[in-house]
Amino acid sequence: MEASVGHPQKDASAPPYYPATVVQVEQDPTSVKDHVLWSLFSFGYLNCCCLGLVALWYSIKSRDQKLAKNLTLATGYGASAKRFNIAATVLSVIVFIIVIAIYATTIAAAVSQFKGPH
Repeated sequence: MEASVGHPQKDASAPPYYPATVVQVEQDPTSVKDHVLWSLFSFGYLNCCCLGLVALWYSIKSRDQKLAKNLTLATGYGASAKRFNIAATVLSVIVFIIVIAIYATTIAAAVSQFKGPH
């Protein structure tokens, strides 16, 4: 028997061999939301109980992690920034409504007192 040169003999019962190709697809860093603009707005205008400052801190941490290609931490920090921004916005709107209500009742009381009973 001579040794065959070329392809090795295949067993007929063996399954066919298909070489595998592995492709690694990285997550797009722009898909991670860091909410920096919302945090800046919350810090500048809606900084109720310093929640805007905390939201800005988490947003900056999220952006830093996004630049370092650590998208898992960036997503977590971005979610925390979003929560603090929501809390700052809701609390500030509630405080704004209360202040307007107090102002309106004070003006109404002053006007009724100024007119006096006629």
